[in-house]
This record gives sequence, C-alpha cells and structure tokens, in this order.
Amino acid sequence: MINNDFIAYLKPTPNQFNHYEWRDVAGRITDIHAESHRIHIRASLSPGLYSCRLETIDGGFDMNSAKIPMVRVPDGELELVGPWDFDHITGVMAMPMARTYVNNRLVGGMWFDLPGPDGIEKNRLHAEFGFEAESEETELILEFVEKDRDRIDWQRIKYIEIRKDDRVMCELRPVEKGRPSIYLNADDVDRLREKYNGSPELDALKDRILNQTWEDVSFDLVCFAYLMTKDNGIGHIIREKVMSLCHMQTWSGKADPLVMGGENDRGIAQKMYMVALAWNWCKHLFDSEKQLVIKEKVGHYLKKLHDFTILQRAYMGCPTPDPHSLGTWNGTAIACMAFYEDLEEARKALPFFHGLFSESLRLFPQDGKNAWATLFPYHLVRYLAAAHTFGGQRPELSNSSFLDHLGKALLACFNVPNSQEMQRGLRTREHRFLTAYLCRFHRTEGIDSIYQTFVEQERKTAGDVDLGLFDFLFAPDQIEEPIPFPKKPFFAKDIGMVTFASNGNPTISGSVNAGLRAGQSVSFHIQPHNREFKPSLGEILLSVDGSPVLIDISTYGQDSSLLNTMCFDEGGCYTQGQYLNGKIGPEKSSYIRRCLIGERFFYVHAVITDELHPKHKVDNAERIIIGDLESGTIVFSDSFAGAGPLQFATHLHCSGSVSDLGDGVFRLTGGQANLIAGIKDGDKGLSDDEKGEIFVSVLDGMDGRLVRIEEPIWHPPYIYGLNGKAEEQDIKFGRYPHYKRWRLEYKSKVEQGAFLVALSSKPGEIAVQENGVLMRDGSRFYFGKNQPIEVFNCVMEAELVITDAPQRRMTVIGARSFRIGARVMTFNYPIDMELELDGDDLQGSVYASSRYSVATIEGFRVDEWIHNPLNPRSNNHFQAAFQSV
Repeated sequence: MINNDFIAYLKPTPNQFNHYEWRDVAGRITDIHAESHRIHIRASLSPGLYSCRLETIDGGFDMNSAKIPMVRVPDGELELVGPWDFDHITGVMAMPMARTYVNNRLVGGMWFDLPGPDGIEKNRLHAEFGFEAESEETELILEFVEKDRDRIDWQRIKYIEIRKDDRVMCELRPVEKGRPSIYLNADDVDRLREKYNGSPELDALKDRILNQTWEDVSFDLVCFAYLMTKDNGIGHIIREKVMSLCHMQTWSGKADPLVMGGENDRGIAQKMYMVALAWNWCKHLFDSEKQLVIKEKVGHYLKKLHDFTILQRAYMGCPTPDPHSLGTWNGTAIACMAFYEDLEEARKALPFFHGLFSESLRLFPQDGKNAWATLFPYHLVRYLAAAHTFGGQRPELSNSSFLDHLGKALLACFNVPNSQEMQRGLRTREHRFLTAYLCRFHRTEGIDSIYQTFVEQERKTAGDVDLGLFDFLFAPDQIEEPIPFPKKPFFAKDIGMVTFASNGNPTISGSVNAGLRAGQSVSFHIQPHNREFKPSLGEILLSVDGSPVLIDISTYGQDSSLLNTMCFDEGGCYTQGQYLNGKIGPEKSSYIRRCLIGERFFYVHAVITDELHPKHKVDNAERIIIGDLESGTIVFSDSFAGAGPLQFATHLHCSGSVSDLGDGVFRLTGGQANLIAGIKDGDKGLSDDEKGEIFVSVLDGMDGRLVRIEEPIWHPPYIYGLNGKAEEQDIKFGRYPHYKRWRLEYKSKVEQGAFLVALSSKPGEIAVQENGVLMRDGSRFYFGKNQPIEVFNCVMEAELVITDAPQRRMTVIGARSFRIGARVMTFNYPIDMELELDGDDLQGSVYASSRYSVATIEGFRVDEWIHNPLNPRSNNHFQAAFQSV
C-alpha cells in the first residue's frame, strides 16, 4: 500500500486566538502544544523507531546567517562561503539546531540538513530525524537552541510529517562465549603466538612500544603485542591509557556536546574502539574497581551514540558509504560486541548498528571502486572483520559484489592520482589493510598475490613495510608472487570514472570523472549527489611517473572553475559557490554516455549538460576524451551550444609552472608535492621541487581564442593554516600551494563553441590533418560529423573511428552501419566495435546496449551475445564476437 508507513502530518494553523496553534491533518495526534521556540507532541505509538521530516516555508530562513567569511588566496580577501552545516571557526552549528527530548530525556541536538541550490534560492530548510518510542505513550519535544531563536521559530515551519522508520534491525549474537572474540578467537591466538614467536616483526613492534614513544604506534597494535607476549610493560601502557580515557570528563572536549563533532563523531568512536579492544583482549589487566569505571564510561557513550544515530537520520543515521558515519558506527558497534555480556545497552544497540552496516554494504559500488579508493571502505572492513569473528561468517556481510571486485579495483587504480590518499600518506598501508581482510574473510581470485603486490611496492618505495594490525592477523601465510599492476584502463561505471596508465616512458597515469561520484545506489536511494563530492564534469587528473601534474584543488566551496574541465562564465555548475552539494535530485547529474577501452586506445564521451545551472541556458555541453595507452597522449574535445552568449573556456590546473612554447603549445609541470601531500600530517618527506611535465597543444588553432595563464582564486581549508582560529585569518599565517591555471578561452562571449586539445609527454606528438587527428606513428582519429568515414577499405557511419595503423586495428564508436566490399552490417541502435583486419577479412567484438542491435547482416557472423552489466571495457551491457565469412 502507498503510505502504509504514514502516522501523522502536523501543520501550523494560526488563528486570531492562538498564533502558534498546530493540528494533525490525519487526526491521530491531538495533543500538540507550540510556542515560539518549542513544540510538544504527545502520541500513543507502538514501541519502535519513527522518522520525522519537517520543512520551513519559503523565505523562512536567511541563508546568509549560515555563511562564513573565508580567506581566499592569493589576495587574502575575506569572502562569504556557504551555507555551511557546521561553523568550524566558532564551534557552533551554522544550520539551526533543536534540542530533542523523548519522554523528558535529552537524546541529542537535531540540526537542519544542508540545503541544495533550490533550497538556498528559496531560503528554505528541511530536516529529517528519528526517535524511538519505548512505551505506548510518547512525548516528543523539539526546542530551538538560544542562539537560533532570532533565526527560526515554529511559525516558520511548514509541516512535520511522522512515519514508521524503515531502518532494519539485524540480530548479531556471539557464536561462543569467552575472549577474545573480536578479530580473532582463542585458537587464533595460539596459532599466531607460534607464528610470531621470535619473529623480527613482533620483536620490532615490541621495541617500538617499549623503547620509543608508544603513542606513535596504533593502540590496536599495542593490544596485539600484549596478546602475543604478555609483556608487563606493555600491559601497563594499556592499563594507563584505558583508565586515562575513562577518567576524562568528556571525550569530545567540546563546549557544546550536541553540535557536529561533539559527543557524536568518529573521534568519540575511536576512543570507544580502543577501550573495547582492550576489554575484549586484555580484560584481566583491570581489577574489579577499574572494570566498573570502564563499564560506566562505555555505557554512557554507547547510549549517547545510539541515541544520536537514531536521531540524526540525514547526517549519520541512515545506510551510507560515508566514512564519517561508518567510522562512528564502527567504534560503537565493536564496543557493543566487546561489552555484549556486560551492558544491556550493548545488546540493545548492536542489532541497530549491524543493520546499518548490512544495508550500507549493499550501497557500495558493485565494481569495487570508490571515488576515494581506500578511505571509504576502511571503516566498513574493520567492522566486517569484527562481526565475522564475533558472530560467525555472516551471509549478509559476505554476499557482496563490491567485496568481490575490491581487490582488483585497488590494484587497477593504485597509480592513479588520488588527492585523499596523497594527503594522508597511506598509499600502500590501507591497500594492504583492505586486501589482508579479503585474504582472510572474502577469498577472491588472486587476492593473496594482490596483497603481495602492495607489500613489494611499499618495500620498493620506503625500504621497509610498516605492518598494521590486519597484516599481522590476516595476511596470507605463504608468500605469493606479486601481480604486476595492470596496463589496461579500469572503468568504474557506478561512480562514473575511468582510470588509466600508459605503457610508455614516462608513465602517464590519470582519471576521467563524469558521473555520480558517490555511486548510483547512494545518489538515487539515500542522498541525491552525496554531499562529500564536488560536481563531476568530465574532469581530467594526470600524474607523470607518480608525480601529480594536472591536479584537484582541495578547497572550501563548490567551484567548478577549479576543475580541469569546461568553464561557463564564473564556473557553471548547479552548485557553484556552495560549501557542499546539499540536496540535489538525480535529474541533475553528468554521465558517461559511451565508453570503450580497447587494446591500445580508450574512448570516453561525457555529457555534463544537466549538471550546469539553468541560468546559463546551455542546451548541451560535452567532453570527448581519446587516450593512447602506448604513448600516454590524450586528445579531448570540449563543445557546447546554448540559447545565449557565454564566456566559454577550458581550464587545466597544475601545481608547478605553465610555459608558453609558441604555436599553441604549452608546458605544464607538477611540483609542491610537499604541500599537496602534507596538509594534514606533515610533509611526508617529499620535496617542493618541480616534478613531471605535460605538453598541451591546441589542435584546432587559436583564431578568435587566447590562452590566459593565471593563479586561480580559491579558499584553502583550515589545514593549510587559514580559516582556522578567528585571530589567525591574515594571509601571512597560511602556507598553501600556489597553483597555476591554463585557461583556453574565446576572446568574446559566444552562443556555441568547441576546443580540440592534446596532452602529451613530448611536444609535436599529434596534429590535425584533413578530417582527422594524426599521431606520430600514423594512427588517426576520424570524427564522423554526419558523413561516412572511409578507412582500410571500410565505409562506416559512425561517431568516431580510431585506427591503429601499425597493427591494422580499428575502434569504431557509435556505428550505425559498417561495410567492407559486399559485406554489410546495419544496426538498430548505435554500437561500438573493435576490429582486426587481415586484407578484406576481419574479426573482433561488438559492444551493444541490446542483443537486438543488429538490424541486417550479410557476409559477417555474430556469435552468441554475452550479458555483462559490469563489463570493464564498455558501458554497453552486451558483447559478442564477430567475424567476416
């Protein structure tokens, strides 16, 4: 039934006698009392979880009150950015917040969700939250906090809707009593003690803990070292650390524990995780008095985090792959396992958190690739390992296409530019962490060798391997031959990303982003356009021999002018100028229309039209990328057509320098690796020297166009020393990269425009000739342009044909017909082809959106169609071999 979860719809009904009167339109709730800043709702509800949604009237909130003046560089001006959810400078919520009470018990602070562009334009807010009814009679009180009472009141709220909550409880019970039960059991302990007895790895870990600053060692490794050695000195460290945590007045240190980052985030859960692991592995270190202190502290925070996760549905309380949520749930849920026999709250909360993790796992991309390869699954995998050892091998955590493909995705994407992993300096450590988990709990083809690849890579680059907990616990016992990093590009359909690495010298690695970076399941089912990510507009990132050259600028505020893509007037994207995406429907998304990865060339056609702001009146905006895996050369074509004149440009950003070499050729370099990699945890030992180079060639001439070289304006995050403490806002306190922008633009506004640009490791690698683009070895790209393409005695109606002259190969994109001599094929829908020619004979593969794509065929044979929705070479779901007969 439609709306079978519906409970109530409350709306204000002001009248001449009562300005704040409310009523339930459905008539189920009659006891409602509202004042300017507080509303009371009493209802008879069956025990369980309920969800609420509320929205302000249009014009009900001044968005400028949620914006923050940020320092911009390089000029040091203060500029309003936002709106924000949390004001990190003053430590208060930028969105309005309401204290929430259930049956007179404060369960947390409910804050409004970050609005999307429509909400910002209309000065309208919405919120989604949940609460738990524990008895038949439930009283819910929402009270706006004092600082917000001049910004919002209940007269400005349009409605409150109450429904049954759809979050599922999923039971998880211990398979056996006794300790340890998290990550390992008693038999595992005996096996590991025998394995590591006298080993140099364990001796080195013990020495680091006892003879150096032990705080530099992850606490779970300290617990592991004690479990293996029973060393009294290590036991003393564990006991002192746990008791110091339990004697802290609060674990957040926030003046207001209800705000974001207060008593409700990953920092709290990390402390919970530390105490939980010590309790599960080393409980005997604590006497009965200390055990009471520990249980009281953990019980207190279990209740806080359980209450908050139920309450703040849109921020942290619904299934999601977001690491802020997963990190918080992880420590809390593992504490529930550790204290399952000791605390009633642990037994109550565990099914709720286990349900969230089980549902969240289904949202991870099926092909194993997240936008940030290691950060997103990191907390998920920590939980999965704990749940498997605590509750036995769990089918709801094992049947996962994401986990099936994770190992190969990590391998394929290792050398691709990734700003998150560079910033955190964890390029191999977290890859090993994830693959070690797969080795133990999710056996997939070649995973032992993939793990060994990352071990050898770290040994090669760092001289040694910094072992983590999962390396000790779950790494394969037998040394396998490492698998070489794959040369073929990786197409992650779910997030709209193609990653690649060339075979040439130097090696050019990169990615093209044009889709829903959070993945389709999240974007369409949970949070439209997950708010963690910038818009995805066909952006290109490139590294040369591992050094980033075309880079992603980490900034506060959505600014598409800072992407390596097209720019319309000041940027162009729908969310231009916002801090985060907020609520955006699935209709506002870019996508990869066609993609084909061949033996030598790859093709990506990105359509970004729908992600642009309607005010620009752009009818279509598209980027076509063609890459050569032998030389690393990339050609891209940017084009648009609109209803009115726009300033149209294409941007490329680097962290080194830009030099004009003349004749439309430019040299872009990387550099400042120290600043890019070290913004969070120091310099990582990298140099600020200029490193790596790319040559940019404008292939279709400079008539009516110019290239502008400039330093872009952007808002550095506080981690650069700006936008942190209010008294340190002067630009002299900031240490930040000085990026360079290469901007190809029309000299005046145009209603339509197009650029054709090449990126190569050497100048002069590629040129325009007749109706095609010519490469140094004689290979060509031919654009169809509504006329047949003739090459190698073949005549094709197609969008693009790429020839590999030395190998007599062809890649055909968007073909409607194909003819060679008397042999003919026509197609109902445009298809893609890879061909090898031997005289007038040929063979190859056809990629199509339907097995019924072939309309007529004469002189060819098409074999049985294979259906593969996760085809790593094409976004078409059907593939068939064919040959001439």
